[in-house]
Amino acid sequence: MLAEFALILPVLLMVLFGIIQFGITFSRAQAVEAAAREGGRLASLSSTSQADIQGRVDATLAGTLGDGVPTVVLEPGLCAGREGESVTVTVSVPHHIAIPLVLDREMTLTGHAMFRCEA
Repeated sequence: MLAEFALILPVLLMVLFGIIQFGITFSRAQAVEAAAREGGRLASLSSTSQADIQGRVDATLAGTLGDGVPTVVLEPGLCAGREGESVTVTVSVPHHIAIPLVLDREMTLTGHAMFRCEA
């Protein structure tokens, strides 16, 4: 019985670590999407600056990410003078996945949000 346990234990541990890493990655991906929505909502106002949007994204992601620093991109730019047009906010954060003996990889989590510019 001890020999069977020794053979199965590494497989069970890899599955366990895989489940944990998937949960962490999924949770962080949802947080990045939420931060993009928060930044997009703020970006749709004509009186908003890039620093305001970055601050809102940083505040939304506070405590949810490890070492990753979020990158915020506005396309086509701020809404001042563009009422009725759309603005897209893209938030990207680096993320590290580590499953012992199987996977050690860097990836980027990305969230998008599109809003119509308001007055």
